[in-house]
Order: sequence, then structure tokens, then C-alpha cells
Amino acid sequence: MTIKKSLCPKKLCSCLPALLFFVLACLVPAPLEAAQENNAVQADLAKQAELRNALRTLLREDPNLVLDVLRENSETVLDIAQQGSEQRKFRILVAQWMDDMKVPKQVLLADRPTKGPAKAPVTIVVFTDFTCLYCQQGEKLLDKIYNAYPGKLRIVYKSLPMSAHPGSVEAAEFMLAAWMQNKETSWKLFVDFFENRDLIVGKSGDAYLRSAASARGFNMQKLVSDSKSAAVRKLLQEDEQDAEKLKVQGTPFFLVNNIVIRGALQENLFREAVNMALGAVR
Repeated sequence: MTIKKSLCPKKLCSCLPALLFFVLACLVPAPLEAAQENNAVQADLAKQAELRNALRTLLREDPNLVLDVLRENSETVLDIAQQGSEQRKFRILVAQWMDDMKVPKQVLLADRPTKGPAKAPVTIVVFTDFTCLYCQQGEKLLDKIYNAYPGKLRIVYKSLPMSAHPGSVEAAEFMLAAWMQNKETSWKLFVDFFENRDLIVGKSGDAYLRSAASARGFNMQKLVSDSKSAAVRKLLQEDEQDAEKLKVQGTPFFLVNNIVIRGALQENLFREAVNMALGAVR
């Protein structure tokens, strides 16, 4: 849109709402891929500058106009602001992830619960806690991500139980002991634990852990013994040490190859991290 210099402020005022939101939309940064592909945006910069100057002149003469427009179109303004905020967050995360990929992260993965091909191009390491509500939510997201990239992801779980959470340490010990006894069946127990987080943290948490493992057919005498073994204790200590090296401050915490994700992200952002990791190994 081009504004002629001869257009008087009164005429310009009548189309102020459309012009104002056009400018606001122009001020919202486009996604990285769109900015690279849309040459029309670059070619139109001069027209946008002319429009901004015309609006500045009008608003200097009557500043209350912008307040009126904002009041009448508050929902649209909030949508635009939200879009800009999300895009800024996206750019910040991508920049951080680019830096992350330059720094290898070494953590111990042997003997941890694992699913996916051993030679998958992307390994997602998860520090988790069965009594953590955010870990429960993060596990649902991770399951979607895993199914969206068949054959391309390996997921390795490291335990970071919070001793202040009732049942947290015991659940982690049971899961590792179950993995040592029967790897395939242990995944069913893994799902049981997350789906029944509220039972683990309840007054009868220990009784639930035992009943859930028994229902899955585990040798309970061996499971209980293994859960308190030196081998399980060593795995938990190593996971805690790795968490300290990575400065993990809470769960869930993810490593997507070398990309660091703190907390459960939105699915589209998590997918972007996976895509970046895949792109780096091709």
C-alpha cells in the first residue's frame, strides 16, 4: 500500500485501524525460514517506511487516536503481541541450541532403560522423576515425538529422584531393578508408574509399587533385592553426578544429542530441536 503525500490527515484517519495493524504486523519478526524465502518482504521495506512516517505524523497531531484503535481492537493487538513473543522465544532458543551443538556433552548411558535403535542418529537423554508432575506431562510429549520419527530416535532414561518427594527414590530403584530383570516388560511398568504418579506419592506408595510390579509378572523377591543392590545404587549416584555436571536444576531435563532442553517444551519447539540435531548429523 502506498500513501500519497497529498492525502490529508482527516482522510488518513478513516483508515487508521487498517494501517496501524499493518504496521504492527510488519514490526513482528517473521520466522527464520519465512524471512529467507519471502523476497517480497525485503522488496517492500521502502513502502513500509513511508507508511510508518505517515502514521507518525498523524499520531503526533492526535495521540489519542492510537488509544481508541487499541481499545476497539484489543484482542487483535494481543494476538499480534503474542505472535511476536513466541517468535522471539523461538529465535532465542535456536541461537542457544546452535551454541549447544558445538559443545559435546558426555554422560553415562550404559545399563539405563533405553528404547529405539542403538544406531539411531539422534539420542534423547532424559533426566526424570516418576513423582514429578512435569515429568509426567513431558513423557506424554516425548512419546509423541518418538512415534513421529520412526527409527531415528533412541531414548535413554536417567533417574533423578527427589528425596523430598514420597516414593520418588523407591520408584526409581524399582524401575532400574525391573529393567535388569526383564527389559521388555519393564516398559509396561514404566508406563504404569507415570500414569499412576498420584498413587506413588500417596500414603500407600510402597504398596502400589509392589502391586504394580507383581501385576506385570516380575519375580518380586529378586526385584526387591535388586532395587537395594549396589548396582542400582551406583547407577543412581552416577546419574546424580551427571546432572550436577550439566547443572540440571529440575526435571524433566533433556539432551537431544548435544542440545539442552530444560523442562517440557511445546511440541513444535521440541520437534525443531530434533530436526536441528538430525540436520547436524547428515
